[in-house]
Amino acid sequence: MNDIRIGLIGCGGISGKHLPELENSKGAVIWALCDIDENRLKSAGERYNVPEERRFKDYHDLINCPEVEAIDICTPNYLHVPMAEAAVDAGKPFCCEKPLGVSYDETVRLLEKAKAKNIKSMVCFSYRFLPAVRYAKHLVDEGAIGNVITFYAQYFKSSAFIKDRGLDWRFIGRDARYGVSGDLGVHILDLASFLSGDVTSLAADLGIAVHERKKLDGSGMAPVETDDFCHFLAKFDKGASATFSITRAAFGNTNQIRVEVYGDKGAFRFDLNHPEKLEYYTGGIKEGHAIEHMETVEVPEEFRTVQMQCYVDLLHGNPDRYIPTLEDGVKLQRVLDAILESDEKRQWIDIK
Repeated sequence: MNDIRIGLIGCGGISGKHLPELENSKGAVIWALCDIDENRLKSAGERYNVPEERRFKDYHDLINCPEVEAIDICTPNYLHVPMAEAAVDAGKPFCCEKPLGVSYDETVRLLEKAKAKNIKSMVCFSYRFLPAVRYAKHLVDEGAIGNVITFYAQYFKSSAFIKDRGLDWRFIGRDARYGVSGDLGVHILDLASFLSGDVTSLAADLGIAVHERKKLDGSGMAPVETDDFCHFLAKFDKGASATFSITRAAFGNTNQIRVEVYGDKGAFRFDLNHPEKLEYYTGGIKEGHAIEHMETVEVPEEFRTVQMQCYVDLLHGNPDRYIPTLEDGVKLQRVLDAILESDEKRQWIDIK
């Protein structure tokens, strides 16, 4: 099996997850890098042994490099679709960080182009690759907890309160469009869809905790335009009802994610800070007393995998059964748009 030559665009924060996994993957090599920041590009190039002639400042140059066979997009939200479309135009497969774009309409356009040219693709909903999540999906598919009735999810961080954090792209409407709803919320939205079906309606409430931040160029303060916290209720096509609470303004939480799923025959819950363990109950209804606790189990080895290895396997024609598709990304983009619409209109929104 020949190693596929991958070009990665965007050497910022999230690339720190992608690059080590690509480096350790079987069947691929980090061939080229791209970033507009020369220092980041130089640092990543030296760390991953990418020579200067394969380091690019313009993403078009990387994508159109004849030696690059597949693309990995790790940039701010507003660049996702333009870069993915450039990959499609070049006939090259791609994976893209979440959310897929900044509007439902542009992601539909991307999907149509990719399907027309039969381009392989993956959206990086990274928590779908965690052992506890994959095992939970297996239990749901096997009917172990029956029909899902309710789904509860929370994602708490305190990153809004990082001292002296400036107005980076995540706080600017034209660059991110969505705040914590699209940055963190899309992860647990994907988990909910993965385990419970498609969202059919929702009601959301969004807010900002830190209203002004320093401009990165030092020219003064500017308003924050994207949400720091997001709470919403949702209904699903298979009958489940869900409650979501997402915030980057929760002191004492570095990265706290908890999901609970209750069916008519059992239940499970997991804390994604312990991704190899799952609490579950599949004993059905008991007579005469309430169910007091769940059993904690180690997830079987067969449910363990790595996100970027799954991308490489896809490129080699061996797609993972749970891989997040472009269609998944488009569906969730519609949900993200509905969250903004619901908050603006202060009402439930139906998703068609």
